[in-house]
Amino acid sequence: MKIGHHLKKARESKRLSQHEVSELLGVSQKTLSNIESGKTQPSVIHLSKMGEIYELDVLKLLSDNGIHLCPPPPRNLSEAEKELRNLKDTLERIIRKKFLSFREIISLLNTIIQKHSNSNSYEMG
Repeated sequence: MKIGHHLKKARESKRLSQHEVSELLGVSQKTLSNIESGKTQPSVIHLSKMGEIYELDVLKLLSDNGIHLCPPPPRNLSEAEKELRNLKDTLERIIRKKFLSFREIISLLNTIIQKHSNSNSYEMG
């Protein structure tokens, strides 16, 4: 199932109209319709706002759609290198599909890193 379809179902489950949500996001109703139909991908900012409005875990939504941005902590250096390569490959696929702009990806990664470092401390070794 595509991200837009999940977002539409989440909006409907909250009994919100496209008009209401588009006003909260500061976008046109047509833009929201295009996001929900999969014609357009949401920006990181809009995806984050929709997560708040719909009370969704955005990272889980991305993960459920095959986009894994926050792997579990590596156990050793070679595992860390593998994880970094996998993350790099994933980001390259996302950029090729024009799902997110480079700046949006960097912003999202910084948010994930900050959230992860605040909630989970681990040592490699």
